Amino acid sequence: MSDLFDYIAWRGDLNQAVMPFNDMDALMFSRLSYIRFDGIVPSGFEGGKPLGEAVRQVLAKGAYADSELGKSDKRLLELLLDAPRYESLTLCGFESTLDKASEEQFAALTIRLPLGACIAYRGTDGTLVGWKEDFNMAFSDVVAGQLHAVEYLERAASLPGTLRLVGHSKGGNLAVYAAACCNESIQSRIVAVRNFDGPGFQRQVAAQPGFQRILGRTRTYLPRSSVVGMLLEHEEPYTVVESRGSGGITQHNLYLWEINRHGFTELEQVSDGSQLIDRTVKDWVANMDPEQRETVINGVYEALASTNADTVHDLGKLATLKAVMGMDDGTRRQAASAMRILYQSLRRSLPERPLKMLEDRLGILTGKGEDKPDPDE
Repeated sequence: MSDLFDYIAWRGDLNQAVMPFNDMDALMFSRLSYIRFDGIVPSGFEGGKPLGEAVRQVLAKGAYADSELGKSDKRLLELLLDAPRYESLTLCGFESTLDKASEEQFAALTIRLPLGACIAYRGTDGTLVGWKEDFNMAFSDVVAGQLHAVEYLERAASLPGTLRLVGHSKGGNLAVYAAACCNESIQSRIVAVRNFDGPGFQRQVAAQPGFQRILGRTRTYLPRSSVVGMLLEHEEPYTVVESRGSGGITQHNLYLWEINRHGFTELEQVSDGSQLIDRTVKDWVANMDPEQRETVINGVYEALASTNADTVHDLGKLATLKAVMGMDDGTRRQAASAMRILYQSLRRSLPERPLKMLEDRLGILTGKGEDKPDPDE
């Protein structure tokens, strides 16, 4: 089972004249956008910082070994230093914004290629604001980060040559939105848009002309048991990739996606569980009006923000429970209604036999059915 690290080991000695930029490079650049290049890579697009020099400065800070994901980032950076394929590349246009007032978490990085540029948008970074912006997509046609992504692309387009847009998670959504909503002169220079397990869009947004024009140059990659990437509507073609993740959200980790010497290890379709989540969530959203979705999401966010936590990791279980229980009566009623609708959506989405098993288990947990008489008595 090979992965992104193996790809760099196999192909890191081949420059882009020998082996042109491909979707494994796009995956790697998507992850590179998560690296904290603050104060290292310039925010402007003139000049820039050689990739090797920027990576050495980041590693010198010693801030990438606190978690499994951090250790993987550190390993990625170390491999890039020894890969001639990337040594001539330049990084520029680094930008990172966190704005609680507008509920925006945005970051992007531009990699200058021999014949153009690759714009990599960062996904959700674990901050409460970042997660709130993600949930805002459930009731808003557009969120602040998407507008920022378009504006960033229009500035990055001052660079000559072709343009590629990539991103993982919310970053993939931003890449597609920017490509679809930029002006047509910039759009004509875009040769590829790659969305790695990022959510889609409200149906009415995806139907806009700009999305249709960019559709043939856009592709989404989903891990076998995708959760995030199955949310909302996708019009573009997609490829399912095998992942070593144990399931659910762990499959969102792109370091666990399997790669062979010819590309991604592809599958015919996502797992049954992923399809169930897709059916359930779409049915759930369809049965709640936008106002109810907004009320519930805003209410939960305000409750969590009242704990003064900045990141999801900072939230303590007890403090979180107290905050949610402290929501006003109206919001609590709306949230309870949303949970009932979710259960009904799950019932409609489950095949008959698994549904019976689920109801039996719920009956045991709630004590229902314990006093039913034995039919043989």
